[in-house]
Amino acid sequence: PVAASKNSTVTFDMEVSLPDPWESVSQGNREKLKAGKGRREVRWNSNLPSEQIFLIANRFSVIEEKHENISLYAFLLQDESNLANKYIQTAKYYIDLYSKFLGSYPYSKFALVENARQTGFGMPSFTLMGSRIIRFPFILHSSYPHEILHNWWGNGVFADPNDGNWSEGLTAYLADHLLLESKGKGSQYRFQEMMKYQSYVNESNEISLEEFSFRDSMASQAIGYGKLLMVFHMLRMELGEKDFIRGLRKYFENFKFRYAGYKELRKVFESVSGKNLDWFFEQWIRRKGAPKFELEDASYVRTKGKNDFFVEVSQTLPAYKIKLPIAIWEEGKILPQIHYLILDKPKQKFHMKIAGQPQAVRLDPYNEVFRKLDEREVPSSIGQTYGAVEAAIIFPVKENEKILQGYDQFSQSLIEKGNIKKSVLKDIEMSPDSDISLWVFGRENKIGMNLLPHLKKLGVQFEENGFSLKEGHFPNKDHSFIFTLPRLKNEKRSVSWVIAASEEVVPDLIRKLPHYGKYGYLVFKGNKSENVVKGIWPSNPLNLQKIFREGNFSLPAERPLLNSAVKP
Repeated sequence: PVAASKNSTVTFDMEVSLPDPWESVSQGNREKLKAGKGRREVRWNSNLPSEQIFLIANRFSVIEEKHENISLYAFLLQDESNLANKYIQTAKYYIDLYSKFLGSYPYSKFALVENARQTGFGMPSFTLMGSRIIRFPFILHSSYPHEILHNWWGNGVFADPNDGNWSEGLTAYLADHLLLESKGKGSQYRFQEMMKYQSYVNESNEISLEEFSFRDSMASQAIGYGKLLMVFHMLRMELGEKDFIRGLRKYFENFKFRYAGYKELRKVFESVSGKNLDWFFEQWIRRKGAPKFELEDASYVRTKGKNDFFVEVSQTLPAYKIKLPIAIWEEGKILPQIHYLILDKPKQKFHMKIAGQPQAVRLDPYNEVFRKLDEREVPSSIGQTYGAVEAAIIFPVKENEKILQGYDQFSQSLIEKGNIKKSVLKDIEMSPDSDISLWVFGRENKIGMNLLPHLKKLGVQFEENGFSLKEGHFPNKDHSFIFTLPRLKNEKRSVSWVIAASEEVVPDLIRKLPHYGKYGYLVFKGNKSENVVKGIWPSNPLNLQKIFREGNFSLPAERPLLNSAVKP
């Protein structure tokens, strides 16, 4: 079929005849038909509008279970009833969860379909996921609910191709972020998304959210997924949780199986809240970039039994309008008061009256405002080296010839990405240009060895037969290590030190490491490079806080969005 326009949809009936034991998968209802000897025939009836027709076939083992009026399937490449049952039971949980939250599940079936290739696609009423991926236990409560939720956003309401793809960011916010927020890890997750933006996005690849259509790089993912999920979080802060949830439900109800964009999204949230949101969407959706703000000063004066508290906040031009949370800890109290400042100028002073003597103050304590992070608060991560505008590769002078061949393979994969400034160098006494990031290969690499004092301060001990971290001791023989730290002479640039256990592990490291971009240190075990340690170095929001008296500055737990869900 040829679409009449970008915004065309299609319904269809499709009969598929395949030799036994082949099975087919498409969207819609599955009806088995009578077939001749050695054939399997199935009709797929898709009477709900879709953007495309999908047809997948393989030698599938099919397991089916009914959940109320929804047929749940697992199409697996082997007969694995335990694995199938895990995915079917998990699908029940998330379909029920999102149905109560957003409105009834829009299809009559949902299927997990195993793919020999390592994909993670969400099609109408099914997901196509890779063989290795579905066998990771954490996928059941991370990528899997994300693909289930696409049946509301993206496949239930279609993203208008003329107005940016909002569906990925909203799905990430209501799946990946929502599930971690419910475990008390929302603030950490949002900070990591801003770290990705800092690592991968620069002037040469920056786009606005209305220009984002699909993920084709780490930079586009940091914008279309990470920045946008932060924008939805700020919209939730702006409207309050009740109106935010009402708006989501109304958007789904009004535009089910129709195309909609940011204009429709804005109008829906304006209708439920009674607020004009034109400025919000213009600032965050149509405009490129992000604000950068910091605490210039904080002081207080004791008057009439209370304290006049003053804060001065600055932001870079052009100024954004920001609802900025601020935490103030008072003497004798464990938890702070949370206030909100409306920041809309390059520099503003704010005055508040507080009862107790202040101990500390911090801007944006839960990382709720999308911003450009200050270099001082960003812990080094391998994503910074991958995303560097310019980088160099440093090989060791002395190394096993076979491992050197593996490092050469790794270096070629980096050169293909296009940001390597110079050809491969050997480690030398004099450091390379301080204005570029470095890939340093080999345990005996002199530039890598120069990182040892800094690693020691962070709790990493270099030993003759391996490394000791807080997670334990890991010998060289069967382990690969990656450490990323700031350049000694330029903290804006990073150095990633890669120590491979053997040349056999290098292809796996090349494939896996880009997916660990937020981590500062990693340990992999064996020839299959099983990740056994992944860690983020501590961060310090020096530019956002002022401490008057040392103490333990705890924060109350965040209230998860799920706790605020109201009945339709």
